Amino acid sequence: MRSRGRQRGAVIVEVALVIPLLIMLTMGMAEVGFIVRDTQTVVAASQAGTRSVATAGDTRLADSSALSSMAAALNDFDPNDVERIIIFKPEADGSMPILCQTAAVNGLCNYYDGSDLSLTAADFTGSSNCNPTAPDAPWCPIDRETSQGVGPDWIGIRVEVKHESFAPFMGDRTISDTTIMRLEPRFEP
Repeated sequence: MRSRGRQRGAVIVEVALVIPLLIMLTMGMAEVGFIVRDTQTVVAASQAGTRSVATAGDTRLADSSALSSMAAALNDFDPNDVERIIIFKPEADGSMPILCQTAAVNGLCNYYDGSDLSLTAADFTGSSNCNPTAPDAPWCPIDRETSQGVGPDWIGIRVEVKHESFAPFMGDRTISDTTIMRLEPRFEP
């Protein structure tokens, strides 16, 4: 009888040690799945936005079109979790200019955040030029080169989104992606 009581006590101790580990393992696997899903969403948003702005080229509403495409792709995220969207002219090596990491820079990049995903085409005022108060005024889309004779510009979009972990031991992180494409050339006689 005595050994039976010891066995029950040992089983209870083993279960008390194993169950928290199984719970942590399950939460960790679920969190990794959520991170992979969110990463794929951010990559898709970056690609959709870049494809949209590359196709729009030097039209006045190029950035508006890109933001609309990204808003559709990022609709599962709270706009407050979208930390930044940077539309930029890549350096010769394909990287984003360092100055563009924190703010818009004239002639190089436009800087947006999650609240800008709700901007409409009307917010990008000016049909033939950029209004100085327009969100895309620092690097106006009409100043981008699309001529086949000169060689079209390249354009990049960097998207950064905050991922809030539900597993306390995993911690929050920023998920980001950068996509670069060439602006669609315009053939002019």
